[in-house]
Amino acid sequence: MCNRMEKPADALEPALAAWSIEPDNEWYLAEYIRALKNLEMYDVLIGCGDYVRGGGVCRYYLAIAERELDICPSPSASYLLTASGCDDDSAAADACVWLAILLGNEVETDSIVALVETAARLQPDVIFYRCILAEKLAENGETERSREQIHFMRLEGSMGYSYWQAAASLAEAEEDTDRRIWALRKARNSRICPETSRNLGWTLYFSGRDALREGEILLSRERLWEAASLGDSGEIYAHKADSLLELIHEFENSTSDSY
Repeated sequence: MCNRMEKPADALEPALAAWSIEPDNEWYLAEYIRALKNLEMYDVLIGCGDYVRGGGVCRYYLAIAERELDICPSPSASYLLTASGCDDDSAAADACVWLAILLGNEVETDSIVALVETAARLQPDVIFYRCILAEKLAENGETERSREQIHFMRLEGSMGYSYWQAAASLAEAEEDTDRRIWALRKARNSRICPETSRNLGWTLYFSGRDALREGEILLSRERLWEAASLGDSGEIYAHKADSLLELIHEFENSTSDSY
């Protein structure tokens, strides 16, 4: 819970305690390593490398730490690359997805799509892979193929957090702001945490700002108010939304005074 709420310092002790009780539990190790990553304690994180098995999220966190510490070539990135072509479909699919996420800003989008496509082909029943594939296809402008993946998941009844994030990515690629906001609201309802609030908050802020520029005061006020209500004063989108709401209020007051 602390990790999800972006409080890694609070997550560190209970995650380490859980892992100490069950040292073979990869999920407990992942939560501990995740807290270390978010605290930028990369030296300590690297020290956990001997306990990491396979190519899952722990290997991904190790690769991030190796990158931050300028360890080149990265042993964990090399591991994922090798595992992505192994005979074990499950291990290969997992490695493909984490490799795609790791290299997201470093290689061409077509290559990223190919990696995630491989994962979805090897493990077609894993909805997470299909969600990532739908997102990457949308980002690559392949909206029809992205829509096919989302349609398949909807028919399967798999409409959780990752599904709504993918649906929001497709709506963004199709420049459908109203549908994107709707999907991001669904994503936030599925998982209320700073990340989902931030994704929705920024989209609402930009939409409210654009509506204000177009003279749609009522729509602008509604979206800016919703954005401001999602985060505390430390969130930039909430602060910006509040500022625009104050401008609208001042404008309306000055207009009414003139009459």
